[in-house]
Amino acid sequence: MTPCLNRAATIGAAIDSVLAQGHDSVEHIIVDGGSTDGTAAVLARYPHLIVIREKDRNLYDAINKGLRVVRGGIVGLLNSDDLYARGAFAAAEAAFADPASDMALGAAEFFTEQDGREVTTARLAGAAVALSEANVIGGITAMNAAFYRRALIERLGGFDDRFPLSADKDFWMRLVLLAPRVAAMDATVIRYRSHPGSLTFAAGDLRDKLSRHLLETARTRVAELPAGSADRAAYRRWHGWATGYRVLVQARQGRIGAALASAGAGFAADPLWLARFLAFLPGHWLGRAGRRGAV
Repeated sequence: MTPCLNRAATIGAAIDSVLAQGHDSVEHIIVDGGSTDGTAAVLARYPHLIVIREKDRNLYDAINKGLRVVRGGIVGLLNSDDLYARGAFAAAEAAFADPASDMALGAAEFFTEQDGREVTTARLAGAAVALSEANVIGGITAMNAAFYRRALIERLGGFDDRFPLSADKDFWMRLVLLAPRVAAMDATVIRYRSHPGSLTFAAGDLRDKLSRHLLETARTRVAELPAGSADRAAYRRWHGWATGYRVLVQARQGRIGAALASAGAGFAADPLWLARFLAFLPGHWLGRAGRRGAV
């Protein structure tokens, strides 16, 4: 299923990438939050689509709307500006031949457009996109490189749309804690398009907002979860990393007073946040170096 808002320039390619899989049994649900840029006209060219058109609170509210009407047993999540790689559905079908598999996870490719042609900038697979706490906290959350049994998403409860910029991270963390059985796929599943405004490639002001939302998500979960639980401990580790990330973002912007205030608030919430942050740094740096060299 695909959430969409004002993506007339890219939504057609996303739909075509689904059709190119050659699977007649696929239902493609589009949740359009009220586009005004010609997206509706593009969608009208594809009569097979199931289109929900109404305003939503945010991206994850839209995704949840789509998930509530899914009829198939296997679910894929495709952004309106990204593409499925050829053969992705066939690879997933083979992975789910094992009835014990709760989800299937493949590789993610990243591309940009230069002079009218696509240029691949990176391909991440294996540990770089794995369902792991390290990837939630300081790495890549490649939820679009996975296919999920609908029953697994129902157990998880979908996305928490209280977190408009970080519900994907929270979704991945809750999956980590649920410990589903994951079937690994060698195939590339998703192709992420790099462009200004993409949450996948947050930068500048968006990075500042994202760092704040990541920290607020961690704080919320720590406050909600039972003391002494493994889930709360995981979110406390997230809180340590998110505090450090927020401090660094503010410091790089020259907002030293704000950075010191964030550090102080972090110590008030958890005296060990800095130790938790530093514990993740080596793995984060290694993973980042690996992602930069993965072409």
